[in-house]
Amino acid sequence: MIAFENFSFRYEESEEFTLKDINATVGTGEFILLTGRSGCGKTTLIRSLNGLIPHFYPGEMKGDIRMDGDSLLDMKPSQLAGKIGTVFQDPRSQFFMTDTTRELAFGCENMGYQREETVERIAKAVADLELADYLNRSIFALSSGEKQQVAIGSVYALQPKVYIFDEPSANLDYEATKRLAQIMAKLKQDGYTIFVVEHRFYYLRDLIDRVFLIQDGQIGQEFTREEFCFLPERTRISYGLRTAWPECDADVYQEKKSRHGNGHYFAVKELAFAYKKGPEILQNISFEAHAGDVIGILGHNGAGKTTLLSVLTGLLGEKNGEICYDGKKLSPRKRRSLSYLVMQDTDYQLFGSSVEEELSLGVSGDPSEKVTETLEALELLAYREQHPAALSGGQKQRVTIGAAIVKDSPVIYFDEPTSGLDYDSMVRVSRLIEQLSEAGIIIFVVSHDFEFIVRTCTEVLQLDDEGVVHNRHLTSGVLKSLSEKYFN
Repeated sequence: MIAFENFSFRYEESEEFTLKDINATVGTGEFILLTGRSGCGKTTLIRSLNGLIPHFYPGEMKGDIRMDGDSLLDMKPSQLAGKIGTVFQDPRSQFFMTDTTRELAFGCENMGYQREETVERIAKAVADLELADYLNRSIFALSSGEKQQVAIGSVYALQPKVYIFDEPSANLDYEATKRLAQIMAKLKQDGYTIFVVEHRFYYLRDLIDRVFLIQDGQIGQEFTREEFCFLPERTRISYGLRTAWPECDADVYQEKKSRHGNGHYFAVKELAFAYKKGPEILQNISFEAHAGDVIGILGHNGAGKTTLLSVLTGLLGEKNGEICYDGKKLSPRKRRSLSYLVMQDTDYQLFGSSVEEELSLGVSGDPSEKVTETLEALELLAYREQHPAALSGGQKQRVTIGAAIVKDSPVIYFDEPTSGLDYDSMVRVSRLIEQLSEAGIIIFVVSHDFEFIVRTCTEVLQLDDEGVVHNRHLTSGVLKSLSEKYFN
């Protein structure tokens, strides 16, 4: 049993308490969902559970957190490792080895277990979690879902009593998310206590025992599974929560009109791509996009979505076929000048010392007037002098969108723009993309977020296992077939 006893925490550099008088008791074997708006204190709560607070994030604490009567706050990280295991949003952040088998063994070796016991623990993890196909493989060759399964296996080998999952579905396709739910169901069946921090929680609706809605550093609301999954829509939205039933959006979807026939157009004809000495990843891809179109690029992890994005933006050259804009064939160099890519991790593309400078980089002439207009439109005017690194994730994303607007990029690409975002932030990104669409910009969006695709896209490109794309206007009928494919 885990008990929070009037627990409060304030980070060393902060004047305010992030967590305030948390009181809750979680029984052995319970499955708890922690959710709430970004910045409400969810991450701080799990850091308090797994020992990152106070050992890596010092600050002022009040109250206590107890597990089976013992204070977790008095335990060293080495003591906690065998009791509480954490699987992070990006498994790469917890990998230490370059091959899977050694990664599975890493935690056991660091705990000082004998070789025979380590081998037994790895064998149990491989058998129980069905990881045999992942042994003796390079970590770098795994998909996002495969990396996560290895991360879970490495934690499982330590045989903790409690599992913490931090936004585990953020980078996963639908099949990998289903597999994640199966593993969680196995852990729950075996009696482990599980905490999951999530914004997209549809895949957990059959596993949840209770839900803690974190609001302003406190457990603002507590729900049973039935209460939470069937919240009235208005109430759910007032809490800033995603839907537990994204497939039902197909029934209320209002078809968006395509803007075909006016303005610029982008055409891809019989495109093919292969890496050196490798098979074709993409083949015979043809489609058109017109000014104002918002096109979702769908497909499972490893289907070639990122590769297609790299070819369209000119980061990679095509093997065969051609890419045209307004009827003129584009070289990779011309595609790079025509396009702007908003990455999933925007930290990789922010270089200015201020927000204003970031929007002005690479722009000829005096862009100050347009920069000011853009900052105002994106609600960033108050941050113009701040360093981009000091902004929140959503604000950084708006800065990169602003840079694309100032540069007059006619084609903008988004790579998983709603990964890890709450409902409010997802809606904000959707509205921004709608504004860009209304301005006549052609937009491509790589996403696994069905709720976001329904709200935002006018059509979809589906990549299959053979690297062939199927272009479909996003009618209610197409949406229903997609929901059946992904959620059944």
